[in-house]
Amino acid sequence: MSLDPDDAKPDAVASNGKLIEICKSTNRLIAIMDDGRGAWTLQQYSPDRWAVRAKLPANGDTLVAMDCADGDITLVTNRRLLEVQGGTVHALRLKQELQPPLVNGTALAAKDAVWVGFNIGEWGGGLRRIDRSDGQVATIERNQSGELCGGPLNTSCDPVNGVALSPWKPSCVVAAVGLVHMMAHGRIVEVCGKEVRRLYFKPLDPQPPRGTLDDGEPSSTVAFFGLAHGDHALWAIGIDGLYRFTGPQSPEFRPLPKFQNKGGYWVSFDVPGIALVMTGVNQRASMSGAVPIMAVR
Repeated sequence: MSLDPDDAKPDAVASNGKLIEICKSTNRLIAIMDDGRGAWTLQQYSPDRWAVRAKLPANGDTLVAMDCADGDITLVTNRRLLEVQGGTVHALRLKQELQPPLVNGTALAAKDAVWVGFNIGEWGGGLRRIDRSDGQVATIERNQSGELCGGPLNTSCDPVNGVALSPWKPSCVVAAVGLVHMMAHGRIVEVCGKEVRRLYFKPLDPQPPRGTLDDGEPSSTVAFFGLAHGDHALWAIGIDGLYRFTGPQSPEFRPLPKFQNKGGYWVSFDVPGIALVMTGVNQRASMSGAVPIMAVR
């Protein structure tokens, strides 16, 4: 579906296969399509049609996540890392298979590694690091308090909904944690090498009567559902608004704008350079109701 700010409703965009993943690369839309016979194609959208850029060996794999922000296309499957440069596909087998459930995944291709965040709802998800040289998979986590769901990054309890390079520490990555399952919890964390530290959290009232603290965090905190670069800053989308980080200090905050119903899609273009959508897709992983997601335009 395509929707411009001035449109009253979205237009359908035809495809020549089942679209299983899509992302934006330097003002181009890139998609992975399944032809229905077990084969994938990497396709690029022009104003009136999709054009095949590369054929991808599916080999019965499950597509986990995709990144194409910097022009080169990186796909993570449950068994392999596929990197597309021009029309050439380089495949690297993972040392450890990514095990289901693989509900929602987000990927970031950095210089020496591909970072993959997982959201499997109330069962967490966490963060993985895949070495681009040998396919070694490492689980990135830290439980400072030792409690059942202690943070700052707990694979069993923390869904990771966004991963981005740190604008103020290019060798580090930032991850957005967020879960709404009757109650909400989330935070922004920073990973530098083997060090994992909490960057930001915000209490979300009302708190439960017997809420416990974990390293200063109450039981109910704002859940975050995405990260994106824009305007020389890092934007995070929380269930209560947008957070703009220009450094490790506390971010600038603006509450969610009013959303408009455009043909059944609740959207907002009120924030310059950012499109917001309310979606219920996360409900397949938790009892979250509708949550906001964003795209930098």
